[in-house]
Amino acid sequence: MEYAIRWCEQAARVKRPIKESKIVEVFIQAQDEIYYQHLLPTLGKPFIGVLKMGEMIEDGIKTSRIVSFATLKMTTQEIQKGSGSVGGKKNEEDASAIIVGQQA
Repeated sequence: MEYAIRWCEQAARVKRPIKESKIVEVFIQAQDEIYYQHLLPTLGKPFIGVLKMGEMIEDGIKTSRIVSFATLKMTTQEIQKGSGSVGGKKNEEDASAIIVGQQA
């Protein structure tokens, strides 16, 4: 989120002051898809609140609590191709677990 802080500082250097709500709006629009989706509900909140939410999202991504749509799509495509697992490596234990799960 250091990027966000630097971004806010640079935005503050503009000769004509920008309303905080506009800063939040532009900042959210500049984010990657996964951040955009989760930050959209923070429109209208103070910028510091948006930054805190962004840090929580970042932590969620790092700890795999939040999964990006692109990652999910890639994983699904790998499974549909019949690779058995992500990265193209088959694991017999994984395959047997899937079979057992389907029989139950």
